[in-house]
Amino acid sequence: RLVDQLLLLSRLDAGALAEHASVDVSAVARQVVAEAAPLSIGKRQKLELDAPLPCIVGGNEALLASMVRNLVDNAIRYSPPQAHISVSVRRQDRCTTLRVEDSGAGIGDADLRRLGERFFRPTGTRPSGSGLGWSIVRRIASAHDADIQVDRSPPLGGLRVSVSWPDADATGATMR
Repeated sequence: RLVDQLLLLSRLDAGALAEHASVDVSAVARQVVAEAAPLSIGKRQKLELDAPLPCIVGGNEALLASMVRNLVDNAIRYSPPQAHISVSVRRQDRCTTLRVEDSGAGIGDADLRRLGERFFRPTGTRPSGSGLGWSIVRRIASAHDADIQVDRSPPLGGLRVSVSWPDADATGATMR
């Protein structure tokens, strides 16, 4: 997994955003949540998805799936047993927003500012990891002209990550 993450970062650093097309973020989220469900069930967590309508953005489907996978995997891995994890995709005001939030302990303000630095892991982080997931998430978002907001989840109390894209037209190009 570490080698795959390093290779992905290397490709992103080289500007590899091949196969730019229209991507349904709702469909990507459904696939990722379905794949992640066994891990969540194993931790007795409640993993829910709210993505009822297609939400199309311009981009690379494999890269967007990797970004969603990193976010969902982090929420599951760093939340305690019986935590609540919510994934949603919504289109509003000519913008598509993916939101992943959890009822875990969250992250302190100082560590929030450092998320995305390669190999950074917040102090006291228990599950093993390379510290590359957030760097990958930020690079993929940047390559897709997406905005990332990280804060505390009002309904759940843990971390909330919101990734927002401007709408895409039928050709897959990002509209401004």
